[in-house]
Amino acid sequence: MIAPDFAQALLREYGSPLYAYDLDEADQRARALRAVLPVDATLFYSLKANPLPALVETLERQGCGAEVSSLGELAVATAAVEPGRILYGGPGKTSAETAAALAAGVRHFSCESWTDVRRLDAEAARAGVRARALVRVNPAVPPQARLAMTGVPSQFGFEEEALSAAAVPELRALELVGIHVYYGTQISAETLVATTEIALDVAERVSARLGFVCRIVDAGGGFPWPYARTGDGPGLDGLRAPWAELMARHAVARSSALWFESGRYLSAASGTLLATVLEVKMSKGKKFVVLDSGINHLGGMSGLGRIARTSISLIRLAGDTGEPEPVDVVGPLCSTLDSLGRGIPAPPLRPGDAVAIPNVGAYGLTASLIGFLGHPAPREVACRGDRVTATYRMRTGHQPG
Repeated sequence: MIAPDFAQALLREYGSPLYAYDLDEADQRARALRAVLPVDATLFYSLKANPLPALVETLERQGCGAEVSSLGELAVATAAVEPGRILYGGPGKTSAETAAALAAGVRHFSCESWTDVRRLDAEAARAGVRARALVRVNPAVPPQARLAMTGVPSQFGFEEEALSAAAVPELRALELVGIHVYYGTQISAETLVATTEIALDVAERVSARLGFVCRIVDAGGGFPWPYARTGDGPGLDGLRAPWAELMARHAVARSSALWFESGRYLSAASGTLLATVLEVKMSKGKKFVVLDSGINHLGGMSGLGRIARTSISLIRLAGDTGEPEPVDVVGPLCSTLDSLGRGIPAPPLRPGDAVAIPNVGAYGLTASLIGFLGHPAPREVACRGDRVTATYRMRTGHQPG
């Protein structure tokens, strides 16, 4: 997390609330993850977690490619990452965005249906280029994940049991080259090697059934990290040997490039939301702490009940004095939905106190209800040590401010 003294200096300079990103932390997370992945595996940063240009540039320098699913994300990615190291996915790609991605030099796409495959083939033929498709497969067995994206009814991917060679369309400018399996998010560390093995097994079965040589297996990600509370993700060092053993014995692993994706693990720890206490009040025996930041800046999807509400950590930047007490932390919005945490332990707080919420570099501002009630978006600053390297305000993904 950003050092408290520096955080307070940032608030004085850029105003409250404020997102601060520690790029050195992003470097560390990328190095830690790459160190345990199988040798020669390719790691992609998933921009849906946070498309901040400074983060994308930082992770590219650590050897990460980019996984994108919109033209806004593509604009950020192509400013930092070679097009050959970009994977374009998503269940609703239009002809226009497919054409734009091809024009930008992207050649690898994750395809979710035969309609998606035919659309990409048509646009590649129109552009006079060759494209490569990974067939995204939804295995029948659900994972042990916080948010499962396979094994359940889903808009993502092909159902494995429904795939057949007879359904493969005739292709003019597109080649099927691999399999993509994304099991879900926040997968437990002890399950990650097992999900990789399942992805390899699926690749072996599906490529044989559809009649193409599998040259790429994208085993997804789901590497866990806490959200909006103190702490680190689980240690992954114990996975190095099991992953190496799996690569040595699995035929598809020996003959295919292995890809992984990560958004949360790579970016979450870098981000801290800095805010100011506006009000502390009692109501029917319950204490409320009102901040100048709420679900319009953090956890907006949680506020709408789309994602389980988190239990945040609230840190007083001037130091915690006194015994923690249970409080409801709310924002400034005129809505009962605007709650960041209920009954969480917090130090005694007064109006004017500066506070921090850690581990919000992933699914923070861009996963929030930024336009709700018309409050201005907070500034975002990227830092190394005690030096600000870039600032941004209410971007579409690529406009510094």
